[in-house]
Amino acid sequence: MVKFAHIADCHLGAFGRNPDLREYNLKAFEKAIDISIEREVDFIIIAGDLFHNPHPDMDVVNRAVQTLMRARRENIRIYSVYGSHDFNIARASLIDVLESAEVFKKVVNYLEEENRLVLKEDPSGVSIAGLSGRKNRADVSYFEQIDFSFPAGDDKSIFVFHSPIAELKPAEIHEERSLPLSSLPENFDYYAGGHIHMKIADSDNSIYYPGPTFGASYTDLVRDERGFYLVDDWEPEYIRFEEPEILSKRIDAEGLKIEELEEELESLLNELMEGDILLLKVFGRLSQGTPSDIDFNDIKSRLKGKGFDTVYLNRRELDGEELEHIKVKEEKEEEIERRLLEEQVGDEFGQSFGQELLKVLKMEKKDGETEHDYEERIWEEVWELVKKRDEYETGTDEAEGKENTEGQYEEKEYSREKGVGGQITLSDFGGDRS
Repeated sequence: MVKFAHIADCHLGAFGRNPDLREYNLKAFEKAIDISIEREVDFIIIAGDLFHNPHPDMDVVNRAVQTLMRARRENIRIYSVYGSHDFNIARASLIDVLESAEVFKKVVNYLEEENRLVLKEDPSGVSIAGLSGRKNRADVSYFEQIDFSFPAGDDKSIFVFHSPIAELKPAEIHEERSLPLSSLPENFDYYAGGHIHMKIADSDNSIYYPGPTFGASYTDLVRDERGFYLVDDWEPEYIRFEEPEILSKRIDAEGLKIEELEEELESLLNELMEGDILLLKVFGRLSQGTPSDIDFNDIKSRLKGKGFDTVYLNRRELDGEELEHIKVKEEKEEEIERRLLEEQVGDEFGQSFGQELLKVLKMEKKDGETEHDYEERIWEEVWELVKKRDEYETGTDEAEGKENTEGQYEEKEYSREKGVGGQITLSDFGGDRS
């Protein structure tokens, strides 16, 4: 008899510009660990993306470590792999630090000279192996190259991974590269998946994705299932989180004039609504005016005044009328950039962010600076900026297949160091030497 928890995609530190959502996210993770303790599990598996980026804020780290240590003090072991958000090929991740502090153990144990994974045995008698996730699905190639011929034995076993399976991936989730079902190693009793932000249960093949404990984007919050799996004697039970109560509203602005959209928003303000979080999506192309003509900050403030803890507004798909042609000769470059940002970005923070980002991208190489050092310096500057912006803090929008800047950088760095078809090594996926 063995009992374990299967958790994935916590994304601690997401929603950096929305303290209410950030707190809900942290509390959901704490709840998952507390339930695991109450149910007296033998161990906990975290199938990647514990944090939202490899170097999260220290207050987030402090909360996470305090929570994990509550389980460790109850002699509950914790095993993990990197998720696509946890790993940075350029420098050590916090996951490495927490393993060194014995908060948990990574289960990526790789024998480089034999090009194969080895099993880690838990005191319960269960053997565990795993592979970490990577940006842009670089991990798919690892499954094609690594020797998965594990020695035969009577022990029960678990394989932990952070990759989408092509045959199980919902059509609404776009991934250019997915892992064929046939690529998974054979004869494991439970396959603990991560990365797909939806609950998926393939009992025929013993493959399970718990989805996120809370979520990391608007798309996640619209979905109705958040929680984790508790597996007792190899029977998975889905622990669903009913709180917070999330209400979703949509306004189709296609073909509307600004005055008509304002009427739609005013009508929404007069509705009787209840809940903890209001998700408001405004989309479509206006026939007259631009989104910046509407004070969305005021709308959010008035909606929040109706009793919601937070209002999450998504208007990325709201467009306005065509911009008039700009007379370039009459304006300086900086003035054109500033005016375009004012017309296209409604809030002052977004305009400031755009201006600062343009400054960084225009930075020139220093005398004697190598191309690698120059790119790394630009990356560090950009990363500090994007951490402040919620659109980047929410990471990959899985429904649209958008990768953030970090993933593009990592793949470029990977290609430079390894070359096409280069031999994979331990550092490629955050493994341990055995």
